[in-house]
Amino acid sequence: MLKSHFNLQNKTEPEQDQFLETSETEEAQDKQDAQDALEGEGLSEEEVTEQKVVYPERRLNRSEATCTGMSLTNISAIRSFQHLQFVNFSNNNLDLESLQDVTALPFLVLIHADKNVLYSAALKKMKYMQVIIMNNNFLTSVHDVYQPELCTLEVGYNKIKEISFANKMPHIKCLDFRYNLIQEIHDIDFPNLDSLYLAGNKITSLVGIERLVNLRILHVRYNPIKLLNGFDAGLKKLQYINLRNCKVATLKQVKKLRVLPGLETLILKGCPYMGGTGEEDDEVGVEEEDTDLRVEVLASLPKLKRINKGACTPEERSEAKELIKQWIEEGENDEEEVVEEQELEENSNAD
Repeated sequence: MLKSHFNLQNKTEPEQDQFLETSETEEAQDKQDAQDALEGEGLSEEEVTEQKVVYPERRLNRSEATCTGMSLTNISAIRSFQHLQFVNFSNNNLDLESLQDVTALPFLVLIHADKNVLYSAALKKMKYMQVIIMNNNFLTSVHDVYQPELCTLEVGYNKIKEISFANKMPHIKCLDFRYNLIQEIHDIDFPNLDSLYLAGNKITSLVGIERLVNLRILHVRYNPIKLLNGFDAGLKKLQYINLRNCKVATLKQVKKLRVLPGLETLILKGCPYMGGTGEEDDEVGVEEEDTDLRVEVLASLPKLKRINKGACTPEERSEAKELIKQWIEEGENDEEEVVEEQELEENSNAD
């Protein structure tokens, strides 16, 4: 389901109060948490899980056509509806050649084509196309995707190995590559990007993230990330980072986020530092969180408003201030911590 928070009728103006979430239950909750943390409230929306029965649906109105779960292999009839702006052909049997029929619609803004048989997302160039959603297909690359006005590309649950495009698309503001095969982002270069979703990939390093100077939301849950290198003070708009079930193991790594002047929400649930294992099925957090660890994180990053799913309380802030004083008196970087970090860096480099 579309989660872009941009007004599709005016691509230059983001809607500040809405996020439409993905259909996967846990991912939807993560996205809702991000929006709640940044804006104080989220958009209520019925969430459809994989377990629920999906019935065929055919609906056509003045600007939108929905034909889902109908086992379609040919949609040439859609060419007759030249007025359409939004089309949804999810849960069918369409390949790219069949889907190209939508490119004959002169005013099309959004195409939703989850769960088809798409091996490429290279639709012919369209004048107004702003949102492409092709989750759960068979995509291995997005290199040949080009739409001059594209602002949102959602291609989760495919087999894509890198985020790379042959042609630049300067209007892109939201990229969603959840659960693909991406290993690194060092070449990523989208200066206008607002939201980046990379959960469930193979990423070990966030070096390259510093290029995304307008980034506001970074979601990298369940990646083998141990070291939090790559962040710098130029990421002034970055407010929300989700590192749930990553491999962050020490407070020293958390302290590297001090360079981020606008960071308000940090998710570390499931990381070794918080007592987790870094595995996706980890149920850390069912019991009450370790309050001492929350205070350590808050002392390291005093500007935080939320840690994991809980808002920082006045009591935690008071304890954090006392801990900061203690660190100053004792010397923040003791020998044991430095040795531990050196070993971690060496092991990561060896990997």
